[in-house]
Amino acid sequence: MKAMRFRFVWLLAICAMLGATGCSFGAGGNGGSREGASNTDNDPFTVDGHERVTLTYASWGSPNEKQVQERIVAKFMEKYPWITVNYLFVPGDYVKRLTTLYAANKAPDVFVIYKHFALQWAEQGKIYNLNEFLKQDEDVNEAALIPNAIMYWAPNKIAGIKVAEEAFALYYNKEMFDEAGVDLPPSRAEEAWTWDEFVHHAKLLTLDEDGDNALSPSFNPNEIKQYGVRFNNWAWHLFVPSNEASVIAQDGSGLNLEDPAVIDAVQRLADLIYVHHVAPSPIQEKSLPTPDIALQSKKVAMDLNGQWVQLDLAATGIEYGVGVLPKLKKSVTVQFGEPHVMSQTTKHPKEAWLFYKWLLDADSAIDMHASGLWMPTMKDYYTKPELIDKWATVAPGHAEGYEDAVMRQTLENGVNSYDYYVKNIEKINGILNPALDQIWLGKKSVKEAFESIMPKINAEFRGTYP
Repeated sequence: MKAMRFRFVWLLAICAMLGATGCSFGAGGNGGSREGASNTDNDPFTVDGHERVTLTYASWGSPNEKQVQERIVAKFMEKYPWITVNYLFVPGDYVKRLTTLYAANKAPDVFVIYKHFALQWAEQGKIYNLNEFLKQDEDVNEAALIPNAIMYWAPNKIAGIKVAEEAFALYYNKEMFDEAGVDLPPSRAEEAWTWDEFVHHAKLLTLDEDGDNALSPSFNPNEIKQYGVRFNNWAWHLFVPSNEASVIAQDGSGLNLEDPAVIDAVQRLADLIYVHHVAPSPIQEKSLPTPDIALQSKKVAMDLNGQWVQLDLAATGIEYGVGVLPKLKKSVTVQFGEPHVMSQTTKHPKEAWLFYKWLLDADSAIDMHASGLWMPTMKDYYTKPELIDKWATVAPGHAEGYEDAVMRQTLENGVNSYDYYVKNIEKINGILNPALDQIWLGKKSVKEAFESIMPKINAEFRGTYP
C-alpha cells in the first residue's frame, strides 16, 4: 500500500518536471481517473485491474469519533486499494463548511448531515437519490434495514440512511433503588410502567434536605437534594406517540399541537416539575452536573435519555440499569439519528455507494456500537444472536436489560421523531421553542402556550415529507 502511494507521488513529480499536461489526477470531492487507462498492475492509473478513484468523505463529531472514522476509512482502503478516500473532519461550523464546498463545486462524495438539511438539500437537487441502489443491491435494501432508517424526500426518492440509530429509554442508578427499597424499572414493553406507576416511583426516589421523599406530608419541594427523574426539555414530544397521538395532523395538513392527546402528553412532562416536584426545572438543572455524573453522584435517580448516554455512564463506573420508557396508552420509543448522504455531483456514484455500504455495516466500527454510543441500522444486528453479541451485550456500554428495553423496543415499537417529516422545520422551531421555554419555566400551561402560537405556525407550515 505504501509502495503504491510512493509510486503515485513519484509519477506526479515526473509530470511536474516534464510539464506533461496529459498527467491528470482527480482531487477533492470529485475524484478522478484517466479515461482509457490500461488495466495492468504497472499502470499508475489502475490497481488490480480497477481504475483509481478518489472520494471525499466528511463528518463531524468528538475526537474519539474522528479516530473511529479514520479507522473506518483506512480499513475500507485496505479492502479496496483502488479507491482512495480523503476524510474531511469538521468539528465546528459544519453546515457552513459544506455550503462553501458546494458553492465551489467541491462537495464531498459522501457525508453526514443533519436530517432537515438532508431533506432540504435533496429537494434542491444537491443530494443523490439512493433509491436506484437500494432497489438493486442484494446486501443493503429496505428489507435489510430496521424500520425508520431510510429518509425519503419524495415518493421513491431517498435522501439518505441513518448513520446510526438513536432511541430513548429510562436509565437509572441501581444503588439508589436498593437504598430506597424500590423495585427496578421493567425492561420489557409488555411490563412497562404506566405513567402513574412511574410518577409513584419517582416520588419515592425524590428526597428533600431532611430525607423526606415526595410522598411524605413533610416533604419540602423547595429544598430538594435528590430528584427522582430528569429529562431533556428538547425531547418535549417524547410521550406523544405513547398517547396514540402525533405532532403532525393525520392528513398532513399542519401541526397537531391543539390535539388534547398531544397537550396531555407534553403537560405530563411539565407536571413532573411543577406538580409532582420530582424533576428539576431548567433553572434548578443549572446547578446539576451532566446527566451521567448526576446519576453517579446520586443527584438524580432516573434519567429519560437517549441510548448515547451509555458511553458516559460506562465511563463513570457506576452500576446503572436501563428500563423501557413508561407508557401512557402504549409502549413506544422515539428514534433519532442523522443520515449519510451522497452528493449529486459525485463523479463516481458506484464507488461512493460501495463506501456508503461500508459505513452502514456496524462491523466497520464495531467498537463504537459496543461502547454504547451508536446503534446499528442493519436488521441482522438485531435478530442474529452472533451479531447481537458483538455489541448489544457488551458491558459496560450496555447494561442488563438493554436488549429488551432499547434494542428490541427500537425494532418493534420505534417511532421516528416528528421533525423527520416537517418541511420548513427551522422557522417552525423558531416559533415553537420560545413557547416551550414558557412551559418549562412554569409560566404557561401547554394548552395556553400551544394555542398562542398556532396561527404563526400555520403560516409557516409548508407540508410534510413522506
